Amino acid sequence: MLSFMKNWLKKDQGSLKQEDTELIGDIREESVLSFTKGEEKEQEQSQSEPISKEQKETGLNDTPLSLHSSWEMELDAGQKYALSFMLSELPPMASGNVSLAGMKIFPHEDGVEIMAFVRNGLPRPIRLGEMPLVILIQGDELFARQTFDLSELDEIPAHHARPWSFVFKRENFLQKDVMLVNWKLAFELAQKKLVLPQQLELEESWIKALSDEQKASLIELAKNLPGLQPGEVNIQSIQISRAEDQSLRAMLLIRNGSDQALSFEKLPLMLYDATNEKVAEGLFELEGLTVNPGTSKPWLFIYPEASIVKENPDLSRWRVSVPQI
Repeated sequence: MLSFMKNWLKKDQGSLKQEDTELIGDIREESVLSFTKGEEKEQEQSQSEPISKEQKETGLNDTPLSLHSSWEMELDAGQKYALSFMLSELPPMASGNVSLAGMKIFPHEDGVEIMAFVRNGLPRPIRLGEMPLVILIQGDELFARQTFDLSELDEIPAHHARPWSFVFKRENFLQKDVMLVNWKLAFELAQKKLVLPQQLELEESWIKALSDEQKASLIELAKNLPGLQPGEVNIQSIQISRAEDQSLRAMLLIRNGSDQALSFEKLPLMLYDATNEKVAEGLFELEGLTVNPGTSKPWLFIYPEASIVKENPDLSRWRVSVPQI
């Protein structure tokens, strides 16, 4: 930890002073992961009996402080007391969950540093692995995203909380010149959806399915695309690939510049290559895909081999269009 964080935590032992109450105003909404048996295995935690329904529904009134050995040696009694006090002000959490509560954000020479509590609501110790964390601003707008090796926290005892410091590097900021006055630290996988710069919306299934490289490409695309005109709706080509079954997999960005949500049950799309020749045509069942007003949403469209009408297309450049009726 840097010295200014230690100074911030520095408190006299004994009764609380007025400035102690100011810490509570910095407590943020927690980001919660609900762990299934399979997810526990993925995080390499100790094996035990599955969590019962009763355990999942039980609220934990207290998650005592558990310090990493390095923090134990570095902090004095007053700083440990301040951490315990902040932790006691967090709301009860449900058993069976792991939560992340951002407490304070600091400037850092490499970007920003956030002090947070990782709370283990499982009835057994847990050891986490590499996980992407995000800083959200203004509710659900993505400010920064970075993968951290949470195994560095070591094993967190059952029903305990461990403070930790997360440094987000400036190169992972997705926006510049914004005030971080309404922020939240979150597990990326805990977000049902994320709104990226220029209002690009990712559903929960996409957050889980996309690789880091694909997410980075989408983020960069969202940052650089020109704004839509009021009422304009268009489809942006993002990425195309040929699968082993010879189908073509086209990732598209549906952009809604209108003031109303767009819902699609079916969408006919023709695919053209660099020579402007038709490569494939399909009618896609979207089951009510919704693109909210002023947002864009990526979606994957798969053209089966039977729908491909041109052999060896030049896909160095490509586009799709809705056929005229």
